[in-house]
Amino acid sequence: MVSGSPTEHCPTRNLRYHVAVVAIASISVVLTIPSSGSAQTATPDYVPNELIVRFTPGDTGSKLSTLLEKLGAAQQTQFETLDDLFVLRLPPGFDVLSATDQARELDGVAYAEPNFVVRTQVLPNDPSFNDPDLWGLRNTGQAGGTAGADIDGPAAWDITVGSNDVVVVVIDTGIDYAHPDLAANMFRNTADCNSNGLDDDGNGYADDCHGIDTANDDSDPLDDNNHGTHTAGTIGAVGNNGVGVVGVNWNVKLMACKFLSSSGSGSTADAVTCLDYVALMKDRGFNIVATSNSWGGGGFSQALADAIEAQRQRGILFVAAAGDDTNNNDASPHYPASYDLPNVISVAATTRTDAQSSFSNFGRRTVHVGAPGSSILSTTRNSGYSVFNGTSMATPHVAGVAALLKAHDPGRDWRAIRSLIFAGGESTGAMAGTTITGKRLNAYGALTCSNSTVFSRVKPTANTVSGTLGTAIVVSALNINCAVGASATVVVNVSGASPLTLLDDGIAPDQAAGDGVYTASFIPAFVPSGNQFTLTFPDGGTVTVQMQSEVPYTVAASAYTYRTIAGTNLNLGDDTSDQVLSPFPILFGGGSFNTLFVSSNGTVNFASAFNSFSNQVLPASSVDGPLVAPFWDDLLPGSGGRNVFWAATGSTPNRELVIEWRDVRGFGCGDGGVTFQVVFFEGSSRVLFNYADTTFGGSCTSSDRGGSATIGIQVTATRATQHSFNTQTVDPSSALLWTYGDTLMTWTDDPL
Repeated sequence: MVSGSPTEHCPTRNLRYHVAVVAIASISVVLTIPSSGSAQTATPDYVPNELIVRFTPGDTGSKLSTLLEKLGAAQQTQFETLDDLFVLRLPPGFDVLSATDQARELDGVAYAEPNFVVRTQVLPNDPSFNDPDLWGLRNTGQAGGTAGADIDGPAAWDITVGSNDVVVVVIDTGIDYAHPDLAANMFRNTADCNSNGLDDDGNGYADDCHGIDTANDDSDPLDDNNHGTHTAGTIGAVGNNGVGVVGVNWNVKLMACKFLSSSGSGSTADAVTCLDYVALMKDRGFNIVATSNSWGGGGFSQALADAIEAQRQRGILFVAAAGDDTNNNDASPHYPASYDLPNVISVAATTRTDAQSSFSNFGRRTVHVGAPGSSILSTTRNSGYSVFNGTSMATPHVAGVAALLKAHDPGRDWRAIRSLIFAGGESTGAMAGTTITGKRLNAYGALTCSNSTVFSRVKPTANTVSGTLGTAIVVSALNINCAVGASATVVVNVSGASPLTLLDDGIAPDQAAGDGVYTASFIPAFVPSGNQFTLTFPDGGTVTVQMQSEVPYTVAASAYTYRTIAGTNLNLGDDTSDQVLSPFPILFGGGSFNTLFVSSNGTVNFASAFNSFSNQVLPASSVDGPLVAPFWDDLLPGSGGRNVFWAATGSTPNRELVIEWRDVRGFGCGDGGVTFQVVFFEGSSRVLFNYADTTFGGSCTSSDRGGSATIGIQVTATRATQHSFNTQTVDPSSALLWTYGDTLMTWTDDPL
């Protein structure tokens, strides 16, 4: 899997390799094994001096000119299939985040965002993983494996071995298209396979025989890293040729789009250019069924989301690695696998014993399926073969099965293929509770699926969400029987109100008709007794909608009494969050919550992960419901004690839940850090902000004491109490006490 992040945050990490030679049957195999030892969560970064901008339709030239003049920028890229989308080159030294804010303020700009960087991340191999067998395709229990913990390749091949009419695009570090186990299955754009330097087919690219290279701006996608060649071999190393290994498909066409450099890093804009090229080639008649995307990182990119949606409009699946950070993607999204788009398949990794790989990300509501990803043998450059680990290795198994399904029945569209991958999988204990389907990929099961149903709630992601009168909450569920929907509707019972009927009709909020995901909006029309609704799904699962009042919090300075805790380290990276499960109900804004989402950027909320580093005035409509912001700023946790900790202290009924940001640096602020905490009280809606140290020092004195932070509490998207915004108002050794409704009057003694 590729892990990535914007350039100011973290330098590009180079993968280091050493080589060992082993014999597998009669095949000489070169094992290329990264030498360092564990998965790391990379820090997001972005390309310096570049900005991605999309304008609203109409008079684009005038809007572009106005923005270029405002920023002193130059147009760098315009895309063929994505109207009004541009990459701009900023003047040297121009701050990207400042340019983003300025662009967003301009009328006619739909969105503006940094050009995020993403990277490959192939996990190091232990020597005991150097098993030469392709256990993911056929597991007989070799090397300590579990017999049958595979995708049933041989049984699937009895039905189809693939087709040279089907194209899968490997968007990665390129492919060694001369590899003897790949050459016969490489895509060839015949008109441009003459190396004459001309664009013979008129598609805008000269000599794009096997695809293109957006990292180096040419048409030669030759792999210089190994990662892309490895994933390509899993999809379609030639079968029955007496050479090397075999892929999921014996026959297929592999198109390459290289956007990751030799170091394994690349930019969002280059990834979008790859998808733009894929869309262009699909429009020109090539039978592209899926793209394989073993990479990720950076922040949410609307441009990348738009490009993936453009793939859906052309019937192309986007298969993506869930990530290698042992992260819960429900709590902290990992892009591009976490884009909420119908054609995205998010893939976790499994082992030869059908366990979840130790490094693999997961997500009960956001990761779809598992696939073999630990100790996977496949092709590498220069006629080599290597064993790699990662969700990068799981992803091409799924893309390969998509190609098999298309080869078996050319009439299948992306909806049917996606549903068959889900319903045809094999239920395993490891995937139950950590993926939407609860299944590990099975090629034979997908090809022979009969009367196999899958039902799973998709939204809301959390078991408890906040609601307000008249505000819609999207509710959806996957409900399939093999390739089609399992019923006409899905009925969700609502306590004290009329049932909610979910439809798979493509009418908003449903995203795509016939994709097996049924959707509706729940709009609370009254506040029930107990201030909460319970939504009960057909499988017995429930979601609590905790109704929030429009009554705001009030705030006053309080006596400073800092809670000293050892605490549990959340080990947050930059712009990330994690769940904290409170041992007692947190009373907040008239509601009651047990799950909190704690962000590295000095915020807590109760609805879903919120990782934005760009603080806003409260109420902030971009926040999904409530927000507690003791120090919402662009913060950068580190290792050891410089991170975010939590602890529950005291005894019933007077317990406290303490969340502490401990010596956390500001982004770009040198080595100084701030220390502050939020305290929640059992049986009370009060919230306490304690500030031990609010000075960064160094080059960020203007950010000291909240100078670049938002401090306040938001109850709903339209009601909040803001203490300060980008104003130096909080001193070291100070405290703020927040009270809700009439709680201030109920405390006649010092509540602290």
